[in-house]
Amino acid sequence: MEVRTGIDLTPRSVEITRHRFALYGTPGNFMLADGEQLPFASETFDVVYSNGVLHHTPDTAAAIREVHRVLRPGGAAKVMLYHRHSLNYWFEIILRRGLLGGEFLKGRSAEEIMSRVIEFSDHDARPLVKVYSRNEACALFSEFSEVVVEVEQLTREELRFFASLVSETRLEKLGRRIGWNLVITAKK
Repeated sequence: MEVRTGIDLTPRSVEITRHRFALYGTPGNFMLADGEQLPFASETFDVVYSNGVLHHTPDTAAAIREVHRVLRPGGAAKVMLYHRHSLNYWFEIILRRGLLGGEFLKGRSAEEIMSRVIEFSDHDARPLVKVYSRNEACALFSEFSEVVVEVEQLTREELRFFASLVSETRLEKLGRRIGWNLVITAKK
């Protein structure tokens, strides 16, 4: 039987995941844990999946080393990180908010701007947010035997006034170059 295990640093996220799994009748074990120091023996898992989490850890490289450690030989990791060369990063964060919005003049870094506008919450938290290039992602996963980095998630809304000029086929092609997410598939 396949056993799913989920971790997060926040009790709320663990509870939301536990509830969602219960709604679908899917068994799983969920716990509070730090991705930089996983509480599992080496070579425990066949698959490790992280979607939009590891770019929030203070030491992303340490978290990825932990992913490698807990994977069995031949196991696979599927990880999503924010893409430094995305249209969203350069247009929304750097140009619109950083330069034109004056955030850089206030001494805020791109990471601080992202923390304010990308990862907002009801309780005004300011999480750590980082972005990576394809090369940086490959370097983070250098311990793995095979690494594939794909780019995805470009929405028509991000194209603003150019949206009506771009075909669906062209939008997909652009998404594979300047989309917001890097999706890394790595084999141990």
